[in-house]
Amino acid sequence: MEREEEKAVQATPTGIAEAAKTTKIQRIILGLALIGAFLGVLDTSIVYTGTVKMAAQLQLNSNALSWVQVSYALTYAGFMLVGGKLGDIYGRKRLFITSLIIFGVGSLAVGAATNALTMISFRAFQGIGAAILAPNCLALLTDTFTGKARQQAIGYYASVIGAGAAVGLVIGGFFATFTSWRVGFYVNGPIALIMVIVAGRDLPTARQQAGKIDWLGTILSILAMTSISYGLDGSPWPIPTILISLFLWVAFIISQAKVSLPTMPLEIFADRERMASYISSLLFSAAGIGFWFYTPQFMQGAFGFSPFLTALGMLPMAVLLFIVAVKAGKLVEHWNNSIVMILGFVVVLLSLVELAMVAHTTNYWLLLIGPLGFAIGFALAFATLATSGLARIRPAVSGAASGVYNTARQFGGALGLAIFAAATAHLTKIADVFGQAMLIGAGLTFIGLVLVVALIVPAEKH
Repeated sequence: MEREEEKAVQATPTGIAEAAKTTKIQRIILGLALIGAFLGVLDTSIVYTGTVKMAAQLQLNSNALSWVQVSYALTYAGFMLVGGKLGDIYGRKRLFITSLIIFGVGSLAVGAATNALTMISFRAFQGIGAAILAPNCLALLTDTFTGKARQQAIGYYASVIGAGAAVGLVIGGFFATFTSWRVGFYVNGPIALIMVIVAGRDLPTARQQAGKIDWLGTILSILAMTSISYGLDGSPWPIPTILISLFLWVAFIISQAKVSLPTMPLEIFADRERMASYISSLLFSAAGIGFWFYTPQFMQGAFGFSPFLTALGMLPMAVLLFIVAVKAGKLVEHWNNSIVMILGFVVVLLSLVELAMVAHTTNYWLLLIGPLGFAIGFALAFATLATSGLARIRPAVSGAASGVYNTARQFGGALGLAIFAAATAHLTKIADVFGQAMLIGAGLTFIGLVLVVALIVPAEKH
């Protein structure tokens, strides 16, 4: 009965123009998709404020601690391209439920980890679930809603992702201070189980499409991303590992030119603006992960803050980031996409330099200037980079272009953290580590800014 009601609403001329007019099934789908997106982002940021206690309990050195996040980001990036395609072929409902099971089991296993190997391995497994979950959450919304209701649903989706980062910091800090950092992962299990039950009962069984997965390209891309990260941070044979990675990257590119349905169609790189957007997004994410990963450690190590007080100290920045992200579209309407993008890069660059300058102080209010500036610049740059990543793209490959953009963001985080860990491995004082990381982040941001000015601005003018 509810299925017929849903079809009837979608068949009317006005469709579901207002969210208030949605059917019960559509409201359930909206809730499932938003909670799923929230969980994926939450488990990226929930680690940051608990890293100090996590390292102490599991006896993780700086290298192992960085790989707790790198492993999650690598599988998140590597399987994201194929995650949406699997949903197209086998049906959203099946993949949504499967991803929740993987994510939930992985979360419970991470919470129960007893050493570096199990922690890193289970974080990688959890990342696979998040990678399949993320594109299918968005696809559920675009499949279910039309017109203004779709725009509103996607707006909720973007807002939830922004909120997930802020809430993750606070929840992670709260649990690490008053209970255990493990609780932050344990709670995902029951939530995922409830969502599986609801999805199994209420999600419509969508039609499946004929299709083929480029498994060779998927495997090569994952091995290439993992090997270069490992070569930079962790490998006892860094140079041979990086050379192997280069070979894998070449093999991956060649494979994409030969298969009929590639994971990453090479035509999306033919446009200079799109190509610069992907590279700049990677560099920007690499710089950003240094801020997110090291700032909480600095506040706890240098200021003596508890994880929860650290989270509260970063909350103004997280809230500001969310507000600016919501308002970024209006700035683009007043100016244009590239000007807002440049403004974002410049503000982040200056903020990271400011943080490097105050790395040997213990004044929270001086430190806060940098995070507040970072929040503004980060929101402006990411909102506009996404637009450039889809500029002048054929509709037939727009999904692949979106996937490449998101993969570049996730891989940039993994690669950046490997770079930071390798560059600061010889340092012992947290103030020195923090200052060095912020300077490296500023350098990565500057390179991205040069690409924006040299390639994106001229392309946008034409």
